[in-house]
Amino acid sequence: MQRTILRRGAGIGIAAAAAAALIAPAAPAAAAGPKGTGAATPAATQIVLERSGGFAGEHTAFVVDTTTVGGAPALQLAGTRRFLRLHAAYLPKHTCCDRYAYRVTVTYRGERTKTVATMQGARAPQVLWDVISQSERYGVRPFAPQA
Repeated sequence: MQRTILRRGAGIGIAAAAAAALIAPAAPAAAAGPKGTGAATPAATQIVLERSGGFAGEHTAFVVDTTTVGGAPALQLAGTRRFLRLHAAYLPKHTCCDRYAYRVTVTYRGERTKTVATMQGARAPQVLWDVISQSERYGVRPFAPQA
């Protein structure tokens, strides 16, 4: 015979959690704001990545929007609190010598924008490098910005 030991009140907590899960409306986790505020994180609708510099001094732009094949992960990352908390710029101590400079401009629902600049070799949060990488990989190149 198997014996089950429950701590006082433990069974009630599990039952209450199960009941709450059944009653609560289904909402995507990314839409949830900070605890208790009811605020939602804004949905990113477009990313424009401008890359310049390098050995050849090139200027290239990449655009990711809601119609870009494979672009959804970049848009989701750009809509996270981690990305929204980024500073305006992350630059290395020495900015010379054939490095790429990046400017990421994200447009959110409601036409609000956020721009972050960085360079190769800068210490920046990983979420920024992930958005840059995804935008380079899946973004379309509609134009080259003028210097």
